[in-house]
Amino acid sequence: MRKISLVGMALCFAIAASSAMAETMLRLSHHHAVDGAVDKTAKHFAELVSEKTGGRVTVRVFPGAQLGQELEAFDLLNQGGLDMTVTAVSQMESAYPPVAVTSLPFIFRDWDHVREAFSGEFGDRLRSELRDRSQVEILSYFGLGFRDMLFIGEPAKTVEAMSGLRMRSPENFIWISMFESLGARPTPITWGEVYTAMQTGVADGLDSPAASAIDMKFNEVTKSLVRTRHMYSAMSLSANKTTLQRLSPEDQQLVREAALETGIWADAEIAIPGEEAAYKKLAESGVAIHDVDNIEPWQKAVAPVWKIVTDRQDGSDQLIDMLTGGK
Repeated sequence: MRKISLVGMALCFAIAASSAMAETMLRLSHHHAVDGAVDKTAKHFAELVSEKTGGRVTVRVFPGAQLGQELEAFDLLNQGGLDMTVTAVSQMESAYPPVAVTSLPFIFRDWDHVREAFSGEFGDRLRSELRDRSQVEILSYFGLGFRDMLFIGEPAKTVEAMSGLRMRSPENFIWISMFESLGARPTPITWGEVYTAMQTGVADGLDSPAASAIDMKFNEVTKSLVRTRHMYSAMSLSANKTTLQRLSPEDQQLVREAALETGIWADAEIAIPGEEAAYKKLAESGVAIHDVDNIEPWQKAVAPVWKIVTDRQDGSDQLIDMLTGGK
């Protein structure tokens, strides 16, 4: 199990104790920037919950990793130290390893494919498996968009140009394997420390949705973006199961409805229109935007990552078949 910061854990439980008299106040933590896409989504959810329950249930949002970085917050959620959190679906693999398929490079074709998958059998499977294996229940899904490559210097527009570059990677084997397959040197760095890593040259580049790059002000520390759209950033709004069970059946249903509506709203109102707007903002701020002339060499280079996942995570092949139709 990952080590959780003592400060974060103490703060979580201190907040829980101080609000013991207000059983309907739910603490929702996320690690993204204040007023960024995730924060707006969390606040929208909080407003819907209060509206739907007539104020019987309120949600207090803690942005910017106040209660722990992403993996810490997910562990705290599973342990009951948090009520809710927003987590990248791929980062929930400690509870259900096959979720790793959601980060496979080039497994999602476009937004239509994404929405069909997560609103259907695929999304239901992830939700039920996680619920059965942990104390976490996924309430809804939403996205941050498709990931591109950003660089502090000249753009790597071909696979060959990626050779030797130090690319920021989450602490996740799929990203590490992907960058190795591209000939780059994966450099694990926590999301909250990426800006400094780019600013100081610890890494030569990173991958990120364009909108997240704007939220995190990466346009200040990168000079170029190559539109590879190689991964989709699937996010989950999740709750601790015991927390939900403390609510009345009526309020449980209303909270779930608020979460589902929030996921749909986030995609339609923030993520999808925000992608093109983010590219424009990046360009206006001085980041050079480049398209890949031929994406096939990139797809071919990272194809071994799919086999790494199926070999490592039992049951992932079934999820892949759901997403690809067995092709």
